[in-house]
Amino acid sequence: MSENRQLVALGEGVYTVPEAARILRPNMTEDRLRYWLNEGLLGEPVRRGYRGRPHLLSFKQLLRARTIRDLRGKLRFPLQKVRPVIKELSEAAFLSGKEWHALDFVWTPEGEIGVYDGGDYVYEVRTGQLMIPRALLPELQEIAREARKDWVRGEVGIANHPRLVSNARIVAGSPTIRGTRIETSFIAYVVGQFGVEETLKMYPYLDREAVEEAADFEGISFAA
Repeated sequence: MSENRQLVALGEGVYTVPEAARILRPNMTEDRLRYWLNEGLLGEPVRRGYRGRPHLLSFKQLLRARTIRDLRGKLRFPLQKVRPVIKELSEAAFLSGKEWHALDFVWTPEGEIGVYDGGDYVYEVRTGQLMIPRALLPELQEIAREARKDWVRGEVGIANHPRLVSNARIVAGSPTIRGTRIETSFIAYVVGQFGVEETLKMYPYLDREAVEEAADFEGISFAA
């Protein structure tokens, strides 16, 4: 069975490491994703690579990778802080059917990360011990809210391409034009063959910005 047929058989929202890295670029590499996977930060993949076959990741793991990227890049968290935070966030944000409440992350006096338990207490995410909060972490709370929002709607936005998303309902995470199931690779092919103007005539329900973003994302040159 070909790799593409295997992806179809495994179901929608299955990503190879190169596809996941492409969706999360520019601040993501395949090597970094594989390292996080091997370190257990992404959880168990849909399939572990073996005998030349690639790892396959779920939509949840794509979101976990993006969240870790933001924790490392935006908040400068070392991996020892990332581990408990991503575990806490995943348990709250990525469970279907569980009522979502905004996580209130805080700094503890000891410089650790804490989270409100929904009541009157704060516990440290690394040890589970009750702590006294020092200051809220609004940046971390925003990362958590963004992860939950994208998990519920089943889409991940693509940096520098606001009209494109990776849709969890599309096999292999193929990027699509937002609000459609039209894959960017298909539109880019049409643009490459006929140009932007003809593509817009063939697909009048698409606007120029979306068509040009799809072509740009796929590396297809077109006249401005």
